[in-house]
Amino acid sequence: MTNPFQIKNFALYHYRSCPFCGTTRKVIDQLGLNIELRDIHLHNEHLEKLVEEGGIPQVPCLRIEQENGQTHWLYESQSIIQLLREYAALVKKVA
Repeated sequence: MTNPFQIKNFALYHYRSCPFCGTTRKVIDQLGLNIELRDIHLHNEHLEKLVEEGGIPQVPCLRIEQENGQTHWLYESQSIIQLLREYAALVKKVA
């Protein structure tokens, strides 16, 4: 199977009580995507990486690692959800 966005993997930076994070996690579950969840309240190293590489301590934030080694950080739950829906639809179409 060819990966439509040439994505190597995703990781969602979040914390449990954030309502926007909860909405994003629910969509991930509904789409059946296997995305690593990195809770910034439970693991300080996740918060440090988010700030160091993403630039700000805002969640939810989706870390997108591409096959070519580039990494992108996507903030805002609606932007994340839209990207994941498009990704899931393309993966399903290619499969």
